[in-house]
Amino acid sequence: MESTERPLVSLLGRVKDEFEATFARRLKDSEFDNLSLAHASNVLRHLHDGPQQASRIVGVCGVSKQAVSQQITHLQRNGYLTVRPHPTDHRARVLETTDKGQRARVVVERIFAEIEADWVASLGPQDGPELRRLLTRLAGTFGR
Repeated sequence: MESTERPLVSLLGRVKDEFEATFARRLKDSEFDNLSLAHASNVLRHLHDGPQQASRIVGVCGVSKQAVSQQITHLQRNGYLTVRPHPTDHRARVLETTDKGQRARVVVERIFAEIEADWVASLGPQDGPELRRLLTRLAGTFGR
């Protein structure tokens, strides 16, 4: 007998798609409408503590070097960050947000917080934090 429950992969995909769509709708109304969730979550969020080596960002993003490199190029071309050679390792690049990049980070972080708050409100005061706790716990089992 087949289960009538939706597969977990389907549920996770649906939730991820909804997050991306909500993020894109909210960002569209800002001055940063040429950013994507990938730009915001893979590169910009890792530059909050000042300049970083591009290779470090690749290491913490969990996506390919090529994908991060394309995102860096887009962000640089659109004035969100500057890229300069590393002072002692000429193979390395150092990334730093511009004023526009800093403003974008603030907007993106606010949108992330708003979406999470909306979802917590929808789930309720116990289930909202429980969802975060369970996802954090599950993510920790993957060894990355």
